[in-house]
Amino acid sequence: MATISVLLIGVFISQADTSLVLATYGKISSEFHDLESGSWLLSSYMLAMCVSQPFFGKLSDIYGRKRCLQVAYTLFAIGTAGSGLGLSMGQVIAARAIQGAGGAGMVCMVSILLTDLVPLHEVAQYRSYVNVVQTVGRSCGGVIGGFLASTIGWRWAFLAQCPPIFFSILLVQWKLHVPQKSLENSSNESSWDKLKRIDFVGGLWLSLTILAALLVLDTGGQKFPWSHPIIIASACVAAVGGVAFCLVERYWAKEPIFPLQLLTHYVVVTSYTIVSLQALAQTSLMFIVPIYFQVTRNASTAVAGASMVPAVLGNTVGGLLTGYWIKRTGWYKLPTIVACISAGLAFTLMLTMWWGHTGILGDLVIFPGGFATGVAHSAVFIGLTSGVAEHEVAIAGSGMYLSVSVGAVSGISGASAIFQIISNALSDINYIQNVKGHLRDLMLPAYISAIHLVFVLGLVSSVVAFAVAVFTRERKLLR
Repeated sequence: MATISVLLIGVFISQADTSLVLATYGKISSEFHDLESGSWLLSSYMLAMCVSQPFFGKLSDIYGRKRCLQVAYTLFAIGTAGSGLGLSMGQVIAARAIQGAGGAGMVCMVSILLTDLVPLHEVAQYRSYVNVVQTVGRSCGGVIGGFLASTIGWRWAFLAQCPPIFFSILLVQWKLHVPQKSLENSSNESSWDKLKRIDFVGGLWLSLTILAALLVLDTGGQKFPWSHPIIIASACVAAVGGVAFCLVERYWAKEPIFPLQLLTHYVVVTSYTIVSLQALAQTSLMFIVPIYFQVTRNASTAVAGASMVPAVLGNTVGGLLTGYWIKRTGWYKLPTIVACISAGLAFTLMLTMWWGHTGILGDLVIFPGGFATGVAHSAVFIGLTSGVAEHEVAIAGSGMYLSVSVGAVSGISGASAIFQIISNALSDINYIQNVKGHLRDLMLPAYISAIHLVFVLGLVSSVVAFAVAVFTRERKLLR
């Protein structure tokens, strides 16, 4: 358990940093007099994280899990220090990208290491602990970041993270003992031989494809109209890059960065599909719920954000119960199906009950949505790792995290595009909060209609995920 605790420190820091920036990016961009670029403090981190995730699996097979985890911590530390010391908005955004690359490894490597350190039927239970730490980190980050930014300055919100990160690097070196099976494949290889095993060409094309595709999803319909040349060019680059990547992996690479034959495994395709759809549904919910309470109750930003507490609690409870269930029974398909049903139930209840006058009971209907995410991430990961060969676990796991990230970006993009229907007519959400009487009664249904369309998006995603989950294959885990 001491070894697992070492891993959880990094998970907490990386998740706290995410919500910390959500709470402070407005103040940061204001100080540099560049409010328009403020969202790139979030986007640069996310894009770098998505691009980096597929690499950690293969690199950990070549260089070893422990070394890759230390590299991830180091990148995160460099990016964190750079964010706190940046002299311009561009420097801070670049540092955030470095942070994102490190954050990808800090989270991804934990799941890979868990499969090495504990029996498979106990992995879900330990992942539930990771889920709790992630939830606590996200909950604390915004509060801590907001406090530091308003007292001693936003730079210390970043710089204060550096000492615990460096401490974590030392703990990993001192306390993390990785079993022999997860060390690099050939310990007698020279550094040059290991370097030659890395698929640089495939990695370049994969990075370009992911980056271009996510730029389309992240900026299309929000920062740029869908017909903008940047969006069209990015889509073309993503398509060409994807084809080139497939050709390189199929005909050129001796050790592909992401073997295409993995996508011929039924369990891999179903697992990636379920988690991406679940992430899409969950992030669209997280995006739109605070807006709903701002519109219908004139809630402040802080109060609207607090409305997500039931979903956060549901996430924690779902992860813990799933870990306990899988450890006791060895079965994981039923929790996956339950997760999809729970997500669908949440969106159905919101479509039924959220018409502008929501009571206390109505506020709690997002609990099943969070519960679904906690269950799905634990159960699907177990199904994935049990269905691939041991030497494929690391790469398949990193691919799953990429699927979650792509689903999350798609959820935010889809929800934003739908809500844009109304925001094009009324570009400031604060406007309706200041309108009173009959005029407000006329405007409110238009907002709620757009919000309901986002609920429909989440419901459809949940239904499709359920259909896939029903046909997943399962084998009982050995105790």
